[in-house]
Amino acid sequence: MYPYRIEGLGKNLIPTSTDFQVIDHYEKVTDEESAIFSRKIAEKEGMFVGYTSGACMQAIKQLNKSNIFDKDSVVVTVFCDHGSRYMSKIYSDEWMKNQGFSTKAKDEQESQIEFIR
Repeated sequence: MYPYRIEGLGKNLIPTSTDFQVIDHYEKVTDEESAIFSRKIAEKEGMFVGYTSGACMQAIKQLNKSNIFDKDSVVVTVFCDHGSRYMSKIYSDEWMKNQGFSTKAKDEQESQIEFIR
């Protein structure tokens, strides 16, 4: 694990209750991909999610790309934050540009992921 710009992720915050013995796999995601995915969820699904929710979906996207899931897989995630805390960050084009982040998606791989319906 390494530091993130995302509050509450990476080694910035590891709860004392974390039991590393029961974790099978870590999926690393970038700050930029997580921010872009958060914005994409807001745009496409109308759900005003936060940075960590975008990180969760980015991780699922990466796992999907690595063929860890089959056609019958059901994947559940919890969107644990709200976009209101990130108005001056991931939802600000100026902040995104200052971080060196794109404001557009780099690819459309997530079209394979069926969002909540």
